[in-house]
Amino acid sequence: MKSTRNRWLYAGGSAVACAAVIAAGTVAANAGMTARTGGPAVGAGAAPSASAAPVPSTSGAPGRPDPNPPKPEPIGQVIDSGIAAREGTWVFYGVPVAEKALPTVHFGVMAGRRLPGGTLTADVMTNEVTGSDRAPGFHAVQAGMGIEAGQSPTFGYYAGPATRITARANGRTVTAHQARWSEDRSVVVFWFDPATRGISRLAAYDRGGRKLPTGNAGVGVG
Repeated sequence: MKSTRNRWLYAGGSAVACAAVIAAGTVAANAGMTARTGGPAVGAGAAPSASAAPVPSTSGAPGRPDPNPPKPEPIGQVIDSGIAAREGTWVFYGVPVAEKALPTVHFGVMAGRRLPGGTLTADVMTNEVTGSDRAPGFHAVQAGMGIEAGQSPTFGYYAGPATRITARANGRTVTAHQARWSEDRSVVVFWFDPATRGISRLAAYDRGGRKLPTGNAGVGVG
């Protein structure tokens, strides 16, 4: 069964609510909204930090924009990708999900940017929509797309002891960048360079080189 939630498109400072069909394991939001971080961006060696309280999504009347759209609060520490965007640097961070239709999904991953002044943006969000958000395997893989901020990276997360994540792209094997999520060290956020297109056939391996469960490895688009 398909379910829906709101996605927020911010253009010229105005918020417009649209129904986004949740399918193929992801829901994406192209947003220009900003949020302040709770700490500096970190990589795989970050120590755990306190989580933010979940912020339930809201919507205005049918056909009308919500005048006070929800602003995502980062859960845990922000992961710096080291990849330059049109303005700022691409980062990833956990955000709360509170949807009655998704009782076993409590978080998603946001791709945003840290701007030169330190502001954190929210550009593309993705979350699991089938089963538990921490079931072993891949979750919420979102293909890169062209947005106002430039070409976003393909990204997602893996639940489990993955130390190496690969995919096929244009007939070759490519290796993802990855970092452990500070809020839950069993969750690995991964991403590919924005120039790498056509990601498919994701695979994860443990420290000993053994292949791990695949999970939901479909790559969502848009």
